[in-house]
This record gives sequence, C-alpha cells and structure tokens, in this order.
Amino acid sequence: MAAIDATNTTGMTAGNNPNSMIYRPIGWNDLDAVVELFDRTWPQDGELAGTESSLLISRYFVLHYLQPTTFANAAFTTDGTLAGVTFIRVAGERPQLDEIDVADEMAGIERGLVAGSEVAKRLGMLKDAFSLELTLEKESRANETTLGELELFVVNPDVRGQGVGDGLWRRMQEHFAAWNVDAFYLHTDSDCDVSFYDHKGLERIAERDAGTPTTEGGAPLFDDMFIYRGEVAGL
Repeated sequence: MAAIDATNTTGMTAGNNPNSMIYRPIGWNDLDAVVELFDRTWPQDGELAGTESSLLISRYFVLHYLQPTTFANAAFTTDGTLAGVTFIRVAGERPQLDEIDVADEMAGIERGLVAGSEVAKRLGMLKDAFSLELTLEKESRANETTLGELELFVVNPDVRGQGVGDGLWRRMQEHFAAWNVDAFYLHTDSDCDVSFYDHKGLERIAERDAGTPTTEGGAPLFDDMFIYRGEVAGL
C-alpha cells in the first residue's frame, strides 16, 4: 500500500528542513514507530477506532508488507521522529529482515485472536483483500513485466511540501537502479492520494471498483483498488 498523506505524529515540528533529515534503513527497533504511523494513516473504524486492536491490525499490515521487503528505508527528524518510510522489493533478493521471524510474529498475532471477535473478522477481510491483490497482479502481469515493487510508502503530513516524500522516492529509484531494476509496480487505493503517482508519470495498469466482493460471497471492498507501474529513472 502506498500513501503520501499521514496524520500527525507526536513530536514532529512543521519547520523541519528535509536536508537535515536522516535517511537510513529501518530495523526491528523501528517497527513500533512504523506501525503507529500506519495506524494513524489508515485507522480502523467502528468499535475498533482508537483501540489497541486497531494497532494490532496495523501491525499485521506492516508485517505483511515487510516480509518480502529487500530494502526498508526511512526518513527521521533530528530528534528521532519517523517522518516517512518506503518498503521496496527487488525480485530474487534476500529480505532485509528475516522473513521467518516476520512470519512467526504474524502467526502469533493470528493465534492470539479470539475466534469470532471483531478483530478476527477484520483480519479475515484483510487477508481476502491481500488475495485480491494477487489476482490483480496476475491480471495485469505486474510481476511478469517488472522486477521491483513498492510495498509501502507513507509520509507524515507535517513534512509535506518540504521534500521528504521526494527524498524517499529518489532513494527508492536509486536503489532500484543499483539492482538494474528498470520498472516497478505498487498497490494503492482511493483512500490514498493517487494523484502523486499520476504526477510522477506512473501508468495505472489494473483497478477494481469499490463494492466488488473480495471473494465469492465475501464482503465488498470499501475503496477502489489500483495497481500502478512506473519506469526507473536513468534506466
């Protein structure tokens, strides 16, 4: 999933200069900050809104995107606050973090859920949506025509317009180029600012309208789903 908008993160100041941002790969110690930013960007609604259960679902989301990621890069302010993050995958390369450890934590979250609970239901809907993403990839031949994927892209709004998103985007492009990846794709939806990808010249190669069931007889989608494909600069 990819988004440019995110809600406020505690400790961020609007006057941060992107040139003073610290860009570095993330590790396990950064996971809580990524989950918090994700949850504030895509919070759960209804009875789960603002609860620890919402954070738990967000953690599952982040782990899902992190598992195949070969380069998880982030921007931090000088006080250590997370300003934005990109997870990218290069086909055939080893994940940055141990994928077995990531899978074990995902399994642990599932084991801890009470069958029939609202969290379990949401997680089931989430897994159905992941399956639909794979279907869209096959229909669009996304993996056949590219070697890279942008798994996750989030920028905190307090640094919007200050170059942080472009800084992360440029570093993503440089990493793809270093691995001779000439094209990449990403999943996003109508809950995100997809105009950013139109502005960057990416091509929409697949979409599924909101209201379409995720599976036969399953719950409908809440947002339109898209796949965008882009060329890597310099290749």
